[in-house]
Amino acid sequence: MALDTAKIKGIAFDAYGTLFNIASIDFLLEQLFDDRARQVAAQWRRKQLEYTWLRTLMGKYKDFYQLTEDSLYYALEATNTEATEAQVRELMQQYYHLAIYSEVKATLARLKGKYRLAILSNANPSLLEKAAAYNGLDEWLDGIISADQVRQYKPAPAVYQLAEKEMGLPAENLLFVSSNTWDVSGATAYGLQTAWVQRKHSVMEHLDVQPAVTLANLAELATLLP
Repeated sequence: MALDTAKIKGIAFDAYGTLFNIASIDFLLEQLFDDRARQVAAQWRRKQLEYTWLRTLMGKYKDFYQLTEDSLYYALEATNTEATEAQVRELMQQYYHLAIYSEVKATLARLKGKYRLAILSNANPSLLEKAAAYNGLDEWLDGIISADQVRQYKPAPAVYQLAEKEMGLPAENLLFVSSNTWDVSGATAYGLQTAWVQRKHSVMEHLDVQPAVTLANLAELATLLP
């Protein structure tokens, strides 16, 4: 389905990998764990995603900060990497001041005033609010929407439904933007218009749904919309 730009009145952005660059934690990981840093990072991110899906399926919700900490402990154990409690806390604190991608501010500035803009993320509100404020994004955003409200994680339909509720717009008038293929698939299946930001070499999921448009970066979104 092609992007229907005439219908779009609100845009919801995924947070991690779309606005915030998770790889900005890698420098600290390398300082702490040297040659094991890449293994820890890969295991941490993979298990973080798995735990969001597993906890939703199990009906055993835990907020994203705690889940991310659990994932880190798993990654350390799986890679036989030792870390002190202070080092774990230092790594977790990085989520409050992740770097953003270079085009984010300019893109939001161009869209502000034309569309309602929000973050729709699995992360709990404090993580999102502090990271947004740290990067000066709060002045461009009309809202921050967290899966914590429904105690489920994307791609559960209830999370995407929050975008309609909190932004006051029906699905057909909303565009959801994410770099994560599984997230794009979930939002598309729910009924939102979707844009996939293909930041790295990857392919779309084979789940019988496709994004309305594929972008190389967020700057392309600003040029695509009226």
